[in-house]
Amino acid sequence: MSLQMDISFACECGEHVEDIVYVQDPDFSAEKNKDSQTDSWQEVLCPSCDKEYTVQVTNTFYGAMASIDYGHVDVNYGMPYYPEDEADELYWYIDSKTHHEILQNHLKSVRTLLEVEVPPDTLFSLWVMLHGHVVSAIEGYLAGTFIHKVTNSEELIRKLVETDPEFSKRTFTLKEIFEKQSSLKVTVATYLKDLIFHDLKKVKPMFKDVLGHDFGDISWLFKDVMKRHDCVHRAGYNKDGEAIEVSKESVLELLGKVEALADSFEATVSKLDEPDDLPF
Repeated sequence: MSLQMDISFACECGEHVEDIVYVQDPDFSAEKNKDSQTDSWQEVLCPSCDKEYTVQVTNTFYGAMASIDYGHVDVNYGMPYYPEDEADELYWYIDSKTHHEILQNHLKSVRTLLEVEVPPDTLFSLWVMLHGHVVSAIEGYLAGTFIHKVTNSEELIRKLVETDPEFSKRTFTLKEIFEKQSSLKVTVATYLKDLIFHDLKKVKPMFKDVLGHDFGDISWLFKDVMKRHDCVHRAGYNKDGEAIEVSKESVLELLGKVEALADSFEATVSKLDEPDDLPF
């Protein structure tokens, strides 16, 4: 997901040039704003005389800017933003309260499909697809609920910033955070969405540190996520070319575990207030 920025400037031929340039993410491994700077260079053509200009786009934790010819050409530039379709998806994560309902609908559909009569030689393919679907459904629920809860709570955003391993590498002051109030929700949502939520070893501690939910022993889910990889990328076969173990019974067992996990998590997050008192 790439940020972009609107720019405009006057060409030497007199033409008013408007264009869109892409904005590189700042260096998230930096500890201080001054060390987070990234630069990218893009070519913009004047539509009238075809003169080529090199636009330098600089981005830091603090903000982004554009310049041409090392500042010798005056450039007007706006705030970085995401393309509309991507921004809409982010705001769906932020605003939607239906993640648990969506999960329940997915799981209900899987139970229905398990009862559909199909030729015996297609059963394996059906079970492979349903296993992958169940794992994707629980991933989507966990990711969507986490993003929604965190981005709608000043307290939870602060916990994320203070406890997340990636964020902890950087030094933020409250001033630096709230100077970007208008885009903080989207910034947090983008970071969370870009996390690989099926990397459970990475995200499991986040649920405990930020939302206060301990999943306990979910080694079964680790194994089913790995099995899902074989379902999606090798149509139900492992790297040795052997068919994975999947059946109607295994899918039903997975459904039961996923439902129990989701119910437990929902019981935790339902106690979290959504005060709607964010200053942005």
